Amino acid sequence: MPATESDKAQVMPRARDTESDHNDDPRLDESDEPRGELTDKLDRLAGGRSTGESAPRIPGGQRGARASALQALYEEDLTGHNAERTLERLPVFQKLAETHANRARLIVRYVTAHRRELDARIGERAREFPIDQIGTIERNLLRIALAELEIDEKPPVAVVVNEAVELAKLFGGESTPKFINGTLGALLR
Repeated sequence: MPATESDKAQVMPRARDTESDHNDDPRLDESDEPRGELTDKLDRLAGGRSTGESAPRIPGGQRGARASALQALYEEDLTGHNAERTLERLPVFQKLAETHANRARLIVRYVTAHRRELDARIGERAREFPIDQIGTIERNLLRIALAELEIDEKPPVAVVVNEAVELAKLFGGESTPKFINGTLGALLR
């Protein structure tokens, strides 16, 4: 049976109408912010706990590390939230073995530190798609794949490309896997 509008209203939280709607929320008191550290409102609201992201179902292991990195970098691109801090509160990240969690951290740090170089490299080969016109998911999948090729000594290129395509299937649109495969093919020639 399809959901009615009243059913949807009960499930979906009401969007805030103005910025001032949450200024009276005691959970957002600036005094709660650690001195000397930049935090975002979500950090203060979540208190470092998982924020409840649930879909899509993401496996653990190396793919979970890549998926965590993708989610954190995506959020950073869209909101400006610190990707490393975002990474720590993602449910999939919190379930990773320490080795895989460290891998996700390494990917995020590398992409964050080398974003301009990675984007320039993507822009050189994907001239018909300027970097700022490539979707956020696609752009970060390309960054992650290139980062992995730089981080590891002689990584299996086919594995890196395949993993990027698999994440494209999980997080991207219908054409994302083809775009990622084709663009990485051009980048790796």
